[in-house]
Amino acid sequence: MRRALIIARRLAVCVVVAGLLGLPLALSWAVTHTEVTQQIGTSPTTFTLSTQGHSEVRLGIAGTVYLPISSGPVGVVATVDGPGDPGAGDGDLAAYVRPEMLQLYTGLFHDPEAAVDEYVSLVEDELRSQLFRATAFVAGLGGLALFALHELLPVRLTRGTRRDAVRIGLSGALVLAMTSGLAVVQLRGSDGGRGPTTGVYALSALDGTPAAGSTTDSPVLRALLGGAISRAQVLVDRQEADERSYRANAEAGLDDQQDLMVGPEEGELAVMMQSDMHCNTTMIRLQRRVFSMLSDTYGTDDRPVPSLLAIAGDLTTNGTAAEGVCIRTEADISGDAPIAAISGNHESDVSEEQMGDAGMEVLDGSVVELGGFRLLGDGDPSRSELFGATRQRGDETQAGQGERLRGVAEDADDEPDLLVVHEGYAAQAFLGIDSVTRFLDEATGDLTTPVEDDVDDVPASAVFYGHWHNDREPRVVWNDDGTWTLVMELNTSGGAVDTPTINNFSTPWSSPQQVATFPVLFLDEDTRLVTGYQLYRFETDGTVTVEPRVEVGAAPTD
Repeated sequence: MRRALIIARRLAVCVVVAGLLGLPLALSWAVTHTEVTQQIGTSPTTFTLSTQGHSEVRLGIAGTVYLPISSGPVGVVATVDGPGDPGAGDGDLAAYVRPEMLQLYTGLFHDPEAAVDEYVSLVEDELRSQLFRATAFVAGLGGLALFALHELLPVRLTRGTRRDAVRIGLSGALVLAMTSGLAVVQLRGSDGGRGPTTGVYALSALDGTPAAGSTTDSPVLRALLGGAISRAQVLVDRQEADERSYRANAEAGLDDQQDLMVGPEEGELAVMMQSDMHCNTTMIRLQRRVFSMLSDTYGTDDRPVPSLLAIAGDLTTNGTAAEGVCIRTEADISGDAPIAAISGNHESDVSEEQMGDAGMEVLDGSVVELGGFRLLGDGDPSRSELFGATRQRGDETQAGQGERLRGVAEDADDEPDLLVVHEGYAAQAFLGIDSVTRFLDEATGDLTTPVEDDVDDVPASAVFYGHWHNDREPRVVWNDDGTWTLVMELNTSGGAVDTPTINNFSTPWSSPQQVATFPVLFLDEDTRLVTGYQLYRFETDGTVTVEPRVEVGAAPTD
């Protein structure tokens, strides 16, 4: 036993020593192998690292922009693979500065610094991951080699002699010098260690910005950027003016109708719903205002009203890392109240991580309790690119998702209050009907009188979905046991265009392009049945309508 402990201790020492001596190699490996692929707007972009003391934006044959921004010698290199616009033809240089593309990118990246920080954060995470793996590999392999060398060679050091200490120190210094030299060679030989540190043409158009002092190697790019930046600033100013005007009108309308806003009655809970916000700056602020007004009027420190914000997906426009800024802003809508959310077809894996990091409870197919509600939901099985194609993330379809969630709800000890999915195809599979659109369109508009609906009993008090950006009347499924289930298609809360094209699209800084709505739902705490809802409607001109509360469900009988 004592022998085993001695061996283990020696091995541990060898691993630590090898890790320290090999750290320069591990660091150079991490720097040269850090690579993150993301999209900047609609443009596929690869992020790597430079060791030339600057950052770069590489636009292929169009040229490169050199920015005097780095952390010591390490900067970020963004290699952009074309404008990513299906209407941009062959993706030549002029496509980047088309009026439509400028409008798109000023809307998506209204605050470039915040957007850049999101991408840099991803690169930093990948660098740390690469460094950890490289250090573990070097320490493990080098430690085993050092341990084997110690055991195999007849080396017996006399403990405590000065000569041995000097010899060990010199050996370690020699090895460290060798690994450092190899690391320098690796860094200089990498793509990020070669090339000019600056361009020959100054980009004076960037003076007065965080990118002041930038240069380019392309005279054409200098000319185009000079004109594009001035036009972009005009667009930004116009977007900000439009946003202020719309929001001022809407806020005035909300203030005028504050007396019409209702809270939960005695024994009820309230949840605010959202779907398809698509990062719309204006509507995020307005929904936050409504939430705050309700909270101030009806809530207490112990009992917030509404007690929950539930999001049925499509928080973002394209699921890019830069949109983490707006995800955090959306997380502020509910103040101290919790948020349950699912990803829509426009969210990426990065978006889901950002949602969780922002404090949202990201539903993943199991029943959770939050804000007094039992919720069941899961993210959209599909992923859509802005102006691009839609593909399945895996093998599951929307119909398969709905059927799976139905099984979870039926097997749960307590049925969920709210079922939240992104697309109607999943909702109709959960309900066991052929078409949820036809089911809603055939509604009589009466949500309080039981009728025969030929739908099997539903194991949830309410079923919500969004995605289609439609404004449809909800309908009630009347269950055989005397309970009921509200089925509601959520319209776009951000007033976003349903099917964007390069000539007709919504961005986070667009005023709502169509009617934006969101409801506040009321649920009886004892029966766990929906008792009513109130809808907030925002027209494209900023006109607000706080609609009367709509009662849901049959009146109790004696």
